[in-house]
Amino acid sequence: MLNISSSPFPAALVRTLLAIFLLALRLPAAAQAPAWQSAQAVAAATTVATGNGSQVTATAVDAAGNVFLTGTFFSTVVLGGTTLTSLGGSDVFVAKFNPATNQFVWAQRAGGTDDDGANTLALSGASVYIAGSFRSPTAGFGTTTLTTVVAANVFVAKLTDAGSTGSFVWAQRAGGTGTASAYALAVSDTSVYVAGFFISPTAGFGAITLTNAGPNGSSDVFVAKLSDAGPTGSFAWVQQAGGTDYDEATALAVSGTSVYVTGSFMSPTVSFGSTTLTTAGGRDVFVAKLMDAGPTSSFAWAQRAGGTGGDYANALAVSGTSVYVAGSFSSPTAGFGPATLTNTGANTGASDVYVAKLTDAGSTGSFIWAQQAGGTGTETARTLAVSGTSVYVAGDFLSSTAGFGPATVTNMGLSDVFVAKLTDAGLTGSFAWAQRAGGTGYDRAQTLVVSGTSVYIAGYFQSLTADFSTITLTNPNTNTPLGFLATLTDPTITATAASRALAPAQLFPNPAHHTASLRLPAGTAPAPLTLTDALGRAVRRYPVPAGPEAALDLQGLPAGLYLLRGAGPAQRLAVE
Repeated sequence: MLNISSSPFPAALVRTLLAIFLLALRLPAAAQAPAWQSAQAVAAATTVATGNGSQVTATAVDAAGNVFLTGTFFSTVVLGGTTLTSLGGSDVFVAKFNPATNQFVWAQRAGGTDDDGANTLALSGASVYIAGSFRSPTAGFGTTTLTTVVAANVFVAKLTDAGSTGSFVWAQRAGGTGTASAYALAVSDTSVYVAGFFISPTAGFGAITLTNAGPNGSSDVFVAKLSDAGPTGSFAWVQQAGGTDYDEATALAVSGTSVYVTGSFMSPTVSFGSTTLTTAGGRDVFVAKLMDAGPTSSFAWAQRAGGTGGDYANALAVSGTSVYVAGSFSSPTAGFGPATLTNTGANTGASDVYVAKLTDAGSTGSFIWAQQAGGTGTETARTLAVSGTSVYVAGDFLSSTAGFGPATVTNMGLSDVFVAKLTDAGLTGSFAWAQRAGGTGYDRAQTLVVSGTSVYIAGYFQSLTADFSTITLTNPNTNTPLGFLATLTDPTITATAASRALAPAQLFPNPAHHTASLRLPAGTAPAPLTLTDALGRAVRRYPVPAGPEAALDLQGLPAGLYLLRGAGPAQRLAVE
């Protein structure tokens, strides 16, 4: 026991040091944030000129580890060996990127003579779906031409990935005489779900017409299902929600026949089927669930969150019965069921990041926990992904420093990129680490996807140079956005609790073609081996190695990134 009276230091100093020491023992320690592994510009302009911009708005990954990207671009840009030229204003791009070769495989454009952009992307096998809005009088998607009605209309389009090429198959429009846009997509087999908002007094979705619940100029939420028949796609049903003010859907997720949607509402009250939500003031968050019954659908439940200020939901993810939502709140305090978050920058009207979890109990849904992050400036979470108990969130922060639980990131300019990880412990959630990127200008992460041990983040940077750990990207166009795709590896995914340190197993050659060899270090306990694809699905199982070296048959596997499990920490294997 410490005897303060016998200490050579003043008693008050000893007490202070002891209090700090005991407090440090109680405080959670921040895990080491992983460094950026790669970063590259996406849709770089061919010439240096004002307005030659691009940005990545959505990403998805397939079973082989290929990353698909969509977004907008101006003028003429290059993605790998493909050059795309806008017909006027901004156009849509869709591209396939192979991380194993670090090359773009193919790229396609769509649009017309005005401003057109893609906001979201979803994958199902070789089918690639994108959605957004188009203002051009006519907009081309391959051989399909869509015609707008006065203002911006919704588009949903399908491409087929044929490996080394990609091509548009069909496209559908929706909307009316006012602005309408799609912000979210999700796909399950041949069912394609899309959500967004419409301002028109009425909006057409194929043969289905919705009527705005508010006066002229107000917006309502829409959630629609299209059926993909292969060469064609058509609207099967549409649901509307909202009230008399501005309401919109911004994110969507699907699990079986359950369709989850989130967004924000300004209406004093909003209806989601038989459920009515009442705002606390300003703009509030909603999370709702629909049940897809095939040709029809219905809302099962809806929940609100927020406070008296402006609160937004930008991202949604689902894992089993757990539903995660993220965004920003500028309310001094914001309620998420039993959890109340306090805004760090409330006195300045700034917003903080939130990440919250709900549990879906079938006919009801309820908030379980919520976490806040930020500083005295404005921070926004824009994208979300979940892998097991790991919840990843990314966006941008303007504060000079922003706290994410025990982790702190420092801003190098006007706004920087952040990516952070939370651990879901069931009834509670906590931040584990946070990482930043950027330069002296406005930089933003807009989309995030997890593939095996890799976390891909994409968006844009306006800084002349943007650093991603030791990697620096250069923007040749001043004050113009340039898209980026970056990746980091989460070390906790492959971490193991080994009883003693062993030399790692050796996997070679890597990349491999038809076969690979695994050399086990002395003292390794033999175990069956499993090769999984980028989505975590087992594609090959191998018996317990009979000796210190085992041959792995890779015949018939498509090119891509895989993980070998069973020989200590999971190891990446690139198959060419």
